[in-house]
Amino acid sequence: MSNSSIKEGIGALLASAGQMYWEIDRQFTVVYANSLMKEVFGDPTGRKCKECICKGSAQCGECEVDKVLKGDNRAIGEHLRLDKDDIAIWVEDTVTPIIGEDGEIIGARQLSIDITQKKKDLAWLRDSERLYRNLVEQSPDVIFSLDAMGKFIFVNTQVEKFLGFPVLKVLETPLEDYIAPEDRWRLENISKLDPESIWDEEVAVVDANGGRKYARIRMKASYNEAEKTLGLDGVMRDRTVRRQLEEELRASKAALVEKIKIIDELYEHIVESGKCKAIEDHTAEVAHELRQPLAIIGGFARRLSKALDLKDCIDLDKQRQYISIIISEIKRLEKILDRLIEFTKRDSIKVQKINPNDLIEYIVAITEGRVLEKKILLNINLGPEIGEIPLDPGRFQQLVLNLLSNAIDATPNGGAIDLETGASIPSDKALKTGSLASETFFEMKIRNNGSIIPPEVIQNVFNPFFTTKEHGTGLGLAVSKKIVEDHQGSISVKSDEEGTTFTIWLPIKETSRIRKDFCLFQSPLAPFDESS
Repeated sequence: MSNSSIKEGIGALLASAGQMYWEIDRQFTVVYANSLMKEVFGDPTGRKCKECICKGSAQCGECEVDKVLKGDNRAIGEHLRLDKDDIAIWVEDTVTPIIGEDGEIIGARQLSIDITQKKKDLAWLRDSERLYRNLVEQSPDVIFSLDAMGKFIFVNTQVEKFLGFPVLKVLETPLEDYIAPEDRWRLENISKLDPESIWDEEVAVVDANGGRKYARIRMKASYNEAEKTLGLDGVMRDRTVRRQLEEELRASKAALVEKIKIIDELYEHIVESGKCKAIEDHTAEVAHELRQPLAIIGGFARRLSKALDLKDCIDLDKQRQYISIIISEIKRLEKILDRLIEFTKRDSIKVQKINPNDLIEYIVAITEGRVLEKKILLNINLGPEIGEIPLDPGRFQQLVLNLLSNAIDATPNGGAIDLETGASIPSDKALKTGSLASETFFEMKIRNNGSIIPPEVIQNVFNPFFTTKEHGTGLGLAVSKKIVEDHQGSISVKSDEEGTTFTIWLPIKETSRIRKDFCLFQSPLAPFDESS
């Protein structure tokens, strides 16, 4: 096949892909043009390229062909041109050199693409973004979006005026955190909104200074094509002044004041009753966990006592068995109590600059036996860019061990666990909203391919005393959440067909909000008790 036939074939192929292809010699004369080039600009063959696309005798400004003929390997540019009907179109040109047999540049190849519609779309997008910012950012109301877990994924800057919290601190925190305790029950059913329903409530909210305000919140669920809930979009309007006026009006009527006093007394009684009920529930959970090992210890101790009374028929093997069971159950009690102490203690964290990947590798090493026993494929990908960050090494090791142990328990035999770390920055929404400065975070993800966790269980996984396991206090994830929050980080969980993923964010740079004591730590890789 001749070179001419090959060129025609390539030209036709490029034309079908919407690309104009032409070749120019060193005198800027067009020596070849494919059919699309001829259709848009007319047949330029044998003419100077400037006559075809610049409509003049002068050389085009910022000429990519000229750059390539002078030695550039590649030149790209965008230009406003006139087609054969003198209609202005935007063209993106990509030019590369044609090399002769002697190695010298003998001409240039040019690919030209009509990007007029792309330019229009970009202009429309810029106008839409400008209109969006004017509508959203200039609105007197707080406009926000929540994910399926009820956490903020977008909020405009009005939240700073209303509640006093910076936008970046609000993002990825639950709406519930800003609702006064007595009104949080109103949020219980927002995850069950159908596509046409609107959640509309007036609630008390707490601002950054601990002050109480009132807001009317309207929310509507957002769904994807599969009718799965993506989250909620809503508006929060300040009703504090109106509420205060209403309360002052009510206060002017003596009879109504007396009724309010009675209501307040009843309300306090309800709150105190609620506290007592919570204490009763938690006490019952702990008692349930302690009762079983105590019953086993008591039973075998009584058996041992009876066996000792029968002096003539002492079965040493059976006595050793009883003693072994008693010791095992005592260790179990100690483990439960250690977990309770770990959850309830309020010690300040002791931070030092240390590479978290080193601590993670240590925890992986001490759990290797359990991984091999279940024939689990453990995929480790530790980001090398992390470096040292402010951490309490012991608490961080506890965090990793808790999450990795949970993953091992949830993963079926022969399954897989992915553990990866890296650096992360706030989302584009967080950066665009309020022109925020970016802050870098250490990110750790632990994913297992076990069964999907139902939404009603996911909502409670970080609650103390909540567990789906047959044995355990349900404090492991509650302790993990507390460790993360003490480091001013965040923890989240997602469960779907691909598996269950726990994601940890910890600030890479030290923040003044971290509650800490600086100390000398002798060994960041001190022996760690996996059984805890």
